[in-house]
Formats: sequence, C-alpha cells, structure tokens
Amino acid sequence: MPETRETERPVVLLGGGHAHVEVVRALGEHGHGRKIVLVSPSRHAPYSGMLPGYIAGRYRFEDFHIDLAALCDRNDVTFLETSATGIDPGRRSVSLANGQVVGYDLLSVDIGSAPSLPAGISGGIPVKPIASFAERLAQLDALAEEHEGPFRLAIVGQGVAGVEMAFALRERFARGRVQVTLAGRALRPVPERSKRTRKLVETALQKAGIEHHSGFDVVAFEYGELVAGDGRRLPVDEAVWTTSSGAPAWLRKTGLELDAAGFIRVDAALRSVSHGNVFAAGDVASLPDPRPKAGVFAVRQGPILADNIRRSLEGEDLLPFYPQRAWLALISLSNGRAIADKWGLSVSGRGVQAWKHWNDTRFLRKYAPDYSAFSSKVLTFASRSRRLS
Repeated sequence: MPETRETERPVVLLGGGHAHVEVVRALGEHGHGRKIVLVSPSRHAPYSGMLPGYIAGRYRFEDFHIDLAALCDRNDVTFLETSATGIDPGRRSVSLANGQVVGYDLLSVDIGSAPSLPAGISGGIPVKPIASFAERLAQLDALAEEHEGPFRLAIVGQGVAGVEMAFALRERFARGRVQVTLAGRALRPVPERSKRTRKLVETALQKAGIEHHSGFDVVAFEYGELVAGDGRRLPVDEAVWTTSSGAPAWLRKTGLELDAAGFIRVDAALRSVSHGNVFAAGDVASLPDPRPKAGVFAVRQGPILADNIRRSLEGEDLLPFYPQRAWLALISLSNGRAIADKWGLSVSGRGVQAWKHWNDTRFLRKYAPDYSAFSSKVLTFASRSRRLS
C-alpha cells in the first residue's frame, strides 16, 4: 500500500495505552479538525490496576478493558488493529505489521514495555504485555489442571506487581492443588514502599500461605528449578515474571534518541528530545526526572499529552508534565482487602479495597459508552465475587 500523501498526513497514535485513550477522548470531545489514527495490536485495552481483580475472579474480561474501536468510532478517530514494526522519523512514516506504511504529521508513542527477563532465560510466563496476559492466564489454568500432584507456581519479582500477582493467583487457585511462592532479589517485599506496608505485606503473605524467598536473585530457570545467584535452587513447575520492564527492541532502529535502556527520551512536555514532531508517554517514555514504569504516571500524562498535541498542531507553547514525587499505591491482597500507601503512611482493610474499586472504575468511566450501566454491572459482579470467596 503506498504511503499516505503529504497533504493527508494524520496525527498517528501508536499504542492503546492509558495516556492515548485520554488523547482520543479529549481530542474527540473538543474537536481537532485533523485526521487521527490509533494503531493497536488489540481492540481491547486493559486497565492495569484491575488486572489482579480479574486474575482473582472478581472481574470479568469486559469489566476492565476499554473497547478501542468503539472509543475511536465515538470520537471520529480511525482505528487500525495491527502493531508497529518501525518508525522512520526522516520520512515521517510508520511501518505496520499488516504491510501498511502510514505517514504522519505528528506521532505519539504509548506502546508500553516488554518483559525484561534475566539474561539467557526464555521460559516462564511474563505478565507484560498486559493486553495479551488473559491468553497466557488461560494457558496457566490448563497447566495447573493437567498437572498431576501439587502444582508449584513461583512469582518472580517482589514489587507491587509481583505481590499483587501472588495474592491474585493464590485466590484464583484457592480450591486447587496449587502452591504459590513469591521470590525476588530484594530482602523485603515492596522495597520501594513504607516500612509499615512491607510489614503488612509480609503478614498477609504468611496468612495466605504464600511462601516468600527474599534475596533470591534469579539467574536461571531450568529443569523445573529456579536458580539464584548464590546457588540456592527452588523447585517450581512454572514461573510468572513480574520483573522490571524493558523497551521494545525495534525502537533501537528508529533513529529516535533513546536512553540506555532503549526507552524514548522526552523533554518535560513529553516530546522527543531528538524529533520535535514525536511525543511519547507511559512506560515507553524516558522522563527527564525518571519515575518507575507504573500506570499511575501514564494516566496523569494523558491530559497533558492531549493538550500538547493540540498545542503543537496550532503552534502554541507546550505545557510541562510534572510527575508526582510521592504517589499513591493501592495494593490488592486477598479476601477483599488492600493496602493504601503514600507519604510513608499506610492503612489496610476491606474499605481500602472498596476505595481501590471506586478509583479504578472512575478511570474507566470516561471511556465506556454508558458508564452508569457499566459501573453498576462491575460493582454487582465484584460484590458477588467477594461474598463467594
């Protein structure tokens, strides 16, 4: 297919991440006067904050996914269900997996991150990309069902994502013969959070019967064992990786300026430091003031990114994005409980989980065609699930 003619070059949004769904909504709501194209390998974009609830059985697939095609249709945006394979900033074009080449006037990249496994390890089940984790979860269900005897499942990574995954999978397989273990290189779980939160998590792990192997720096996964750098071995039948995120490898061939890890370097306005007509947000963006790869930052970048795309098209000055220095973590445990952690303070209980549910569904409110009906369905389903747990 020939490249789009110069006079027809649209604004191209690569990826259906948390920031880009807000760009689609905001530009559609306020009017943009330009052709906008959203490219995503999947029609359904998950909200990462509700993934643990889905794994535990408290939400259905449709409860925590945004229908990108429907969102685009409501906001006069063209949706292409395919993935990007390359960017040519010189020609201002994007190559897609379907063979199409799309020219752009402005480009924004919000494609998330790829799993970053220890060198030489290819086995196990990575959590990222989250958009396709539902498929890998079904494979895990089948493995646990077909396995003879106790099924030993290890979650590797002790950050918030790893802890939530351990509790969610323990809840999912509560009535089966699955032994869940949490392992990672840190000496305590959620080392980036407060001392009280770490203690609350450790107590909850013990109550849930989840083994915890701290200081376990995984260097190999072979012959049914996780191997630590100090020589310790942990027998497991399968491993789920929640370790640090890596950048998509193909970005290194684009000519965009990247950081040492391969993420797109942006300025305070979320604009590429090397190409002024390219923006980036979410995990794939390397901020001047770095932050963890967490959905909370992508959500907050959305309104700024949308406004800066509009300002760039109209020749106006761009606005800076100021990332939080302290950000709220809502950590799902089991049995309808969660921990809230911010400013070195933390609180735990069922009320926190209810707050987390409200906070998560509030994000989805903007992107569902009939949120009042949607919210009622999700709340009813989540409440019923808690009563059955």
